[in-house]
Amino acid sequence: MSALERVFRSAALILSLGLTVSASAQEAPLELRGSWTATAGVNRTFAGAWTAQISPEKPNSAEGSWALMNETGQTVLEGTWAANKTRFGWQGAWSARTLTGQTFSGTWTADITGSNGKSLRQMLEWTLERDILGSWRSGRYQGRWRLKGTPRAGQGR
Repeated sequence: MSALERVFRSAALILSLGLTVSASAQEAPLELRGSWTATAGVNRTFAGAWTAQISPEKPNSAEGSWALMNETGQTVLEGTWAANKTRFGWQGAWSARTLTGQTFSGTWTADITGSNGKSLRQMLEWTLERDILGSWRSGRYQGRWRLKGTPRAGQGR
């Protein structure tokens, strides 16, 4: 092996060690999950499950997935959502597809009073301690929703 090859190999090794240390020093995204219920109109109630991923670098943004279950617990609608905390509060958008391919989309807002200083990450973490409420809209349909967090192993609720 020539001296030049040894220099290149040493530089590559140092670079890869630096990248490994840098990558391991980064905090993993927070992942939360829970259940939700929502109303539509006067007498319609829906229920399902949600997940959220929040990057430590962006505590005021989140994205995740959600599912609507029928009375027997089978998934009948699956979708994704994304949200940001703005100066007006927590606002997001969602979309979903039925098993037959029909699509739906809409918007949502959270009703957190007196929490201007809190992040979206904190709002979702609150679901482990208390229910979070909000409203949703899709075209001419609208209603209210409620989120509950599911503690990970070793956490209580």
